[in-house]
Amino acid sequence: MSSILDDQLRLMALKQYGLIKSIKAPDISDADLTLILKNTENETIEQLATEKLIKSIKTPDISEADLTFILKNTENETIKQLATEKLQHLNSQAIQNNLNLIHKFGDNWKGWATSIARRQSINELKKRYKNASPDEKVKILDILYNAN
Repeated sequence: MSSILDDQLRLMALKQYGLIKSIKAPDISDADLTLILKNTENETIEQLATEKLIKSIKTPDISEADLTFILKNTENETIKQLATEKLQHLNSQAIQNNLNLIHKFGDNWKGWATSIARRQSINELKKRYKNASPDEKVKILDILYNAN
């Protein structure tokens, strides 16, 4: 209930400031852009918000949490597709980083610190398995099987 009120208040503030002016602001959040997209029927505003959100998705420093939020809160198919692809890319990249870590230490898993690093890497892969695509799941299972 409070998130609905928060959204309404944010939307009122954005409208008062001006939707186009808000969209063009360099520090507008992805949450505000998705809120504008959900609640506007003006084609110009919708197009500007869509372009800005697409630009945000394409930035290299966007987080998995932001992408997940965008996927849950937008109905635009282009944005959903781009966010899904970027999320899969980030997941693949994380899987590869874990694989590299495992190969880096190879069979020389000696000492307390390397044991912790190995366990963290394996736990990270297990977490990523839940949201991975079928291809990524196969890769994760292969890594986990070979890590033990």
